[in-house]
Amino acid sequence: MVSTTVKLELLSPRGEIEPPPVYFPSPRVPDLKGKRIGMYSNGKPGVDNFYTALESILKERFPDITTVRLTGAFEIRNDDAEKFASEIDTFIYAIGD
Repeated sequence: MVSTTVKLELLSPRGEIEPPPVYFPSPRVPDLKGKRIGMYSNGKPGVDNFYTALESILKERFPDITTVRLTGAFEIRNDDAEKFASEIDTFIYAIGD
């Protein structure tokens, strides 16, 4: 004997999506005196001009800072970030276009 009962399962078209983790910014560095400041960019035109002007302003206000520039992909890769972080106290990330 063949059953004539049909069972339907209703699915939501919205699906189940896990919310992304929440990241909070790191606390600000209280003072730049004597700090090594990293300047990361994606190497697009205009960033060098911005960093040159910013570096001049920062060094005028904090003469004993050191700046380190690193150019890479739009997103900082983990291995680059770890190496870069070991060389600096704080950083600035800018994108030119």
